[in-house]
Amino acid sequence: MAPLPPFATADDLNERVSWDLSDMERAQASRLLADASNLIRAAAGYQQISRVDDDVVTLRGSGTGRLRLPQRPVRDVTAVAGLGGTEWAWDGGVSLDRLPWGLWLGPVTVTYSHGLDGGDIGFQVAVSVACDAVKRCLINPEMLRQRSIDDYAETLADARASLLDGEADTIRTAFAGPQWGIS
Repeated sequence: MAPLPPFATADDLNERVSWDLSDMERAQASRLLADASNLIRAAAGYQQISRVDDDVVTLRGSGTGRLRLPQRPVRDVTAVAGLGGTEWAWDGGVSLDRLPWGLWLGPVTVTYSHGLDGGDIGFQVAVSVACDAVKRCLINPEMLRQRSIDDYAETLADARASLLDGEADTIRTAFAGPQWGIS
């Protein structure tokens, strides 16, 4: 599987900082934005978040009449291999029901679309969090925790490409919930 693209670009970051990024900062920002995007996906319970159309996944049958799809939000379910459209139903959320009153057994191959478009609010939250994480790295490249001169002291935010507690909470709230709705 190819690496997933970062949520934000160096241009997105440049719009959020108070200076013009140098060529070296742009190159560094691209790598750091990819890292921050992976941290966001991890905080979101390993959700891809970005829109993927016609993704094919093979799931282990649950032995029940309901099967949960792994990536959210689910946009559409177009096929279940080996089954006609009257033998399964998508509940409009994250689950497939086996009809009529059947069980999901063995491997089940599903084609479905999931994730958010770039203009969706949740995706823009991911862009903002990724840019904030990278901005901290660019502002404090020496990764200093504190510096002081005479009677002046300054404590700096953690400069690693990591998510602050509040950012991780925001991502978990936005993306890791058990139910998704699309408006």
